[in-house]
Amino acid sequence: MSQVQTVILAIGGLQGFLLFTLLVSDKRVNYASKLLGLQCLFIATTFLLPLIVAGGDSKFTWLIGFLVFLPACYGALTYLYCRAAITGLPLKYSDTVHLLPLAICYLLNYDILFSPEKALNFVRMADITLFRHTLTKAIFYGQVVVYTALLMRMVSYYQTNAKQTHSSYNPDIFKWLWSLIAFIVSIWALKVVFYFIYRSPILDILADCLLAVMVYFIAIVQWRNPSLFQIQQITTQQEQPTPAASKHLSDGLLDQDTRAEILRSTQHQVKQQALYRNSELTLATLADKVGVSVHHLSETLNQHGGKNFNQFINEYRVAEVCQQLDQKSDQKLIDLALAAGFSSKSSFNAIFKKLTGQTPSLYRRQ
Repeated sequence: MSQVQTVILAIGGLQGFLLFTLLVSDKRVNYASKLLGLQCLFIATTFLLPLIVAGGDSKFTWLIGFLVFLPACYGALTYLYCRAAITGLPLKYSDTVHLLPLAICYLLNYDILFSPEKALNFVRMADITLFRHTLTKAIFYGQVVVYTALLMRMVSYYQTNAKQTHSSYNPDIFKWLWSLIAFIVSIWALKVVFYFIYRSPILDILADCLLAVMVYFIAIVQWRNPSLFQIQQITTQQEQPTPAASKHLSDGLLDQDTRAEILRSTQHQVKQQALYRNSELTLATLADKVGVSVHHLSETLNQHGGKNFNQFINEYRVAEVCQQLDQKSDQKLIDLALAAGFSSKSSFNAIFKKLTGQTPSLYRRQ
């Protein structure tokens, strides 16, 4: 092991333990942050594993059998963390099924768990020929593929759900989440290339660096802003799902004239009653105000209006803020944003720039 790799592993392990302590002990953090703290702990031990192996027969050798298979639960932990971060909901007893890949790895290799000598030989083995070892490797890497697919499906679902039914959320949340998925794919791709195709130490070091940067950067951000990834309205809707939450509503059940009438009525209600100023406004709430079903309203906005619900409402909010700025209002930008119905500064900035092409500050100066 090179000196550079040793330093990277040592720093990664130390940071992981510190972040675990920080996220778990701080009373300000939420459930998702504590789950992320647990993942930081596991990754810290994984960073320290090569150092233990390099040390040979020592008082820490007995840990090898337990630590070597821990990455078999990283896919599940990342998936559960993202789910808890988005919805704010805690884990359920049924979520213990996600520990199955790790449990199978332990069962298949039970003989090395309590034998430091066998564990040391196992991790130093250049080629694994036993069937159970091959099966272990298949589960080890297979769970990454499965959970990455599940994670992509979940993020895509909630992103569509938010656009279709919620008026207030920060769209940058999903940029973060897709970036996280890209990091995961890159890290495991490097590991696969290293172990199966081209054993260049640089690939292994790069994968370790990416893993440390990804997890620890997100951990710091999560600690500073525990609700960064949470979409509050999704949490509420988990308990009382609407028809629009389960699928794209593009069946085209209404004729053109009916859609046009619903759209005119919706625009009138939103503008005259300034419904957009309600930061908690949802598709279901608006449908009730207009007097149509959620399905029909969503279909009208998507197919006749050419916009999803989120864009439809936020255009009114941005227009009101722009009107105030055009009239040289001396109010603070955040006050204008909250008055117009935005729920936070981050969502206001992201949506304003998306719709106008400029930041609120630049718009005011011009």
